[in-house]
Amino acid sequence: MKDRLGNRGFIKGFLLLVVFIGVSYVGIAFGKPYYRYNTLRSHTKDILSSEITDVTGIREKVLAEAKELRVPLTDANLVVTRDGSSKIIKVKGTWSETVDLEGYYQKSLDFVMEVEY
Repeated sequence: MKDRLGNRGFIKGFLLLVVFIGVSYVGIAFGKPYYRYNTLRSHTKDILSSEITDVTGIREKVLAEAKELRVPLTDANLVVTRDGSSKIIKVKGTWSETVDLEGYYQKSLDFVMEVEY
């Protein structure tokens, strides 16, 4: 029975497990910033469709959501404008996040969120 399984089967399975864990770690590390971006964009759409019509109120709510989601969005990088002729409100936010893979690899990701309602 030992000849049928052999040592190569164990090593092959172990290496596949290590590769799977590594790919999962990298996927999660790069997936978190994109998840936060999509969540903040969705929450911003919800804020714009709510009863808040004041530009400063919208700005405060978006910044509060960004803080809650741990998105490094600052007041200087957030622009909320209202068209004078129509009732369209535009929100544009920019930020950058760095993904660090245990000091071996760092990648800076730049995000631009543009939402209008």
